[in-house]
Amino acid sequence: MPSLILLKAPEGAAPNKNIPLNGDMMVIGRDEKECQIVIPHHTVSRKHAQIASTNGQFYIEDLNSRNHTYVNSKQVVHPTRQALKPDDRIKICDFLFRYQDERAVKPQPLPDWLSKGRRDEEEEESGQTTIEAAQGKGSAQSFLEIAPSDRLRALLEISTNLSRTLELDPLLAQIADTLFGVFKQADRCFVLMLDENGRAMPKVVKSRRATMEDTRFSKTIVKKTIDSMHSYLSEDASGDASLGPAASIAEFKIRSVMCVPLATADGRAIGALQLDTQDRTKKFSLDDLNLLTTVANLAGISIEKSRMLAQMLEREKEAKEIELARKVQLGFLPQTLPEVNEYEFYSHYSPAQTVGGDYYDFVPLRDGRVAIVLGDVAGKGVSAALLVAKLSSEVRFCLLTNPDLAQAVSMLNDQMSNGAMGDRFVTLAVMVLDPIEHTLRIVNAGHMSPKWYRAATAELVDAMPLSDVGTPIGTWPGQVFEQVTVSLQIGDAIIVFTDGVTDAMNPAGAMFGDETVDRCLAPRDSAENADAQTPKCLGERLVNAVRKHANGRAQFDDIAVVTFGRLEPGTGPHTSPSKITVSGAQRMRV
Repeated sequence: MPSLILLKAPEGAAPNKNIPLNGDMMVIGRDEKECQIVIPHHTVSRKHAQIASTNGQFYIEDLNSRNHTYVNSKQVVHPTRQALKPDDRIKICDFLFRYQDERAVKPQPLPDWLSKGRRDEEEEESGQTTIEAAQGKGSAQSFLEIAPSDRLRALLEISTNLSRTLELDPLLAQIADTLFGVFKQADRCFVLMLDENGRAMPKVVKSRRATMEDTRFSKTIVKKTIDSMHSYLSEDASGDASLGPAASIAEFKIRSVMCVPLATADGRAIGALQLDTQDRTKKFSLDDLNLLTTVANLAGISIEKSRMLAQMLEREKEAKEIELARKVQLGFLPQTLPEVNEYEFYSHYSPAQTVGGDYYDFVPLRDGRVAIVLGDVAGKGVSAALLVAKLSSEVRFCLLTNPDLAQAVSMLNDQMSNGAMGDRFVTLAVMVLDPIEHTLRIVNAGHMSPKWYRAATAELVDAMPLSDVGTPIGTWPGQVFEQVTVSLQIGDAIIVFTDGVTDAMNPAGAMFGDETVDRCLAPRDSAENADAQTPKCLGERLVNAVRKHANGRAQFDDIAVVTFGRLEPGTGPHTSPSKITVSGAQRMRV
């Protein structure tokens, strides 16, 4: 039975849909009531054409349609009708059909040079090349067509070229050069990539001739291609009604055009390739579109690899920079613990990220005194670590130039309130130990009160009352800070830490809390060995308790712990000074 085979629709290639011609008169159009073959597209007239059978011969007639009917690229002029022969190509707007009649004797195969022209005609959107043109009238177009062997060679060349570079910009330029080498009829080539806002931006633009100054691409075609993720092919885009108003297309003088989406392996759009001509005699075929689509698939994979490599290199660069920042930050921390006769010191530092905002320091002062400083910059990460760098230098300057501790902290606050902090602040506990008088002066700027273990009564108390706690450093200038002084007896210890200790969470989300700190640091029974309450033991016990509480949960905030205390008279250092990074402990003397 004779039939029509749908070869192509506006969206691209069609799946060879078979439409049997089983009536003596079959009307083609978009009117479902009047037509036996319905094409529901706005470019097709209500009653566009009709196919009639007379004595077994089928004829096609145009019904005075708006966009006309073509057979083998020739217009069927109303009211004449044209007899159909097997393999005739019928074009109605952007729909291409092949007339099939199994009753007829099949013709002998065409020569290779001629069958190529017919095959391209079959797959073209508009039937641009006729048999007569392939025989000589269309020699320019035939010259531009690519033989199958050339297509295979081109694909191999493209695959090889794309594998030679993984840098994005050279890769995109290589894609454009390759496309110009393959598609001789192309006047312009655009390689477009989506920016962070989803807009297609030209990364490479190539023109065949230097005189072609207009390098603007069709945003309409590109958007249609990317939004639908379907390839687009047109003989004359300025007359394609599916694109909407033709003015924007005609403005660029675009004739035949191909546009295919660029996508990642998972189908996510990343850009598009557009090739177009501005010459009516140079047209793209469906074979060309298929080749360009294959190139786009290869290019999309290469672009994705290139981006992944760039991201990996960027991550490596960031990792190196953060590692350098970590080393610099650790350099701000004391590299040795103070050597003070009859005193023991312990320190622990653990950032939540590679770098953090917690800070501690030991600053040697005149007359053998030692300043112990521990602070917490609001936030964490690189930005907090940068403020730690400034804080470290300012703390030393203020303590070494002003012998009065309260005034030194006020000076520090003024220095840090000059805008360098932005909207951040620092909680800070500053203590000055006099190992001769065994006194400890304390100024607290918004930090948690240091814990004081008093050996004589075996109790744990706050070393500074809440009423004497000042505002955090950097809140505003001109602040006055209060100072308290305590006397350290033999066996007494001071424990100061950041809120990363109290805020540490277990897998269930419960915080470590202040009460757990007190239970951890207080002696467990009156008969407990005094060595269990030495500064080193207290510090290690607190750190281990926090780790046990977290039970594998990732650390949320930076943790810094410093403990020190008075030992028995005549006690000397039991270990020599050593470098420390994250944690360290030793007995030291002046």
